[in-house]
Amino acid sequence: MLRTIPRIRRLALCLPALAIASCGFSAVAQESPADRFRGHQGSGAYPECKVSIPWKDQDVVKLDLPGIGNGSPVVWETSPKSPRAYLLSSSPTDATRHAIAIDLANNTVLWDKSYTSTKHRLHQFTTYASSTPAVDANGIYIAWGEPEHVYVKHLGHDGQEIWSRDFGRYVSQHGFATSPMLLDGKLILLDSQDAEELEAGVEPGEDRMLALDAKTGQTLWERKLPTKRVCYGLPNVRILPDGTKELVCATTALGIFGIDPSTGEIKWNHDCFKQRICSSTLLAGPLAIATHGSGGGRDNMLVAFDMDTQQERFRIQRAAPYVPTPVAQGDLLFLWSDAGIVSCVKLEDGQVLWSERIGGNFFSSPILLGDRLVNVSDTGTVTILAASAKFQKLGSISTDATVRATLVASGDTLLLRTYEQLWIIR
Repeated sequence: MLRTIPRIRRLALCLPALAIASCGFSAVAQESPADRFRGHQGSGAYPECKVSIPWKDQDVVKLDLPGIGNGSPVVWETSPKSPRAYLLSSSPTDATRHAIAIDLANNTVLWDKSYTSTKHRLHQFTTYASSTPAVDANGIYIAWGEPEHVYVKHLGHDGQEIWSRDFGRYVSQHGFATSPMLLDGKLILLDSQDAEELEAGVEPGEDRMLALDAKTGQTLWERKLPTKRVCYGLPNVRILPDGTKELVCATTALGIFGIDPSTGEIKWNHDCFKQRICSSTLLAGPLAIATHGSGGGRDNMLVAFDMDTQQERFRIQRAAPYVPTPVAQGDLLFLWSDAGIVSCVKLEDGQVLWSERIGGNFFSSPILLGDRLVNVSDTGTVTILAASAKFQKLGSISTDATVRATLVASGDTLLLRTYEQLWIIR
């Protein structure tokens, strides 16, 4: 039997325990491979993960969470032997938001910070907690949107709020689902909104990229962007030949584009998309890879753009993913479509080496555990494939859980966030 820790509806730690738990926060934190959505650098690759999969029942702890959510956890070590997971959850009845810290060494909830919120329209498959936090040595950074507010908040590792910003109205038919990321002391957030297909009387929203001082919350720059459809993907970071950096992102209105993280100046763009973008931008060598599509799967498309030559290298339309973000290893690109078709593609020219129907529906993005390609369906079936130019199924696990969050790995731990629980697998 899997071990289940009883549901914790509110912070159940006494003050002395909190004082003990908060000791050591001044220690130098170790760089985490899971400090944002899809891990460090957003690659979805965890080469050092040692978790055996398929796992055994005795290797799993199930921790009940308040409410439900689709957002993934992030992992950080507040001290060398104190790994923590942070994630968001929410009440489907009154939209209360929860920011939660979990002690992975002891499988316990350290704190649960709750915020009242406003109920509003959501997509049938999303929740009020579909965003993934960002984390660094100073704490966690969370964001959510509701009709009259876009909130960005910074909490310390002890759960105390350090700063909070409100960036005004949020316009979306489907709800808020993007996530913040950190870069060189800046908190970056793509605040994308809807300007098309709105209900009568709703004023269009406006896309913008925000860069905040991570320590103070002060706006460093705000870049307004052309707006069509709300997009949810995170930017990625490109290192230029001179050592400077560039944010690479994708939206319906701009296509794939590069932006100067120090000023917010748009440096280039490749106008290639017409549909909504849910996946995050993946970088593989000189290639920026992004997808667009729709819930029905019509016109889904992946574009690989060579940032060095400023030329499109290839497009893939057959079995292209819409929500799941692709993952790359070596000279291979792996696509996991929403409808459960997995493809292996050569990064050099887009040649499809294999494409196999796994089955199921997927909102989660695939990850790489060394040379294993892993993803979990929305009904909780975990599929393990060889990340190679030859198709090979290595195994599968049926969990019978609703899962719409992406798996996270860190060292000897694999985290599976279901709708109502966090599974800690070692």
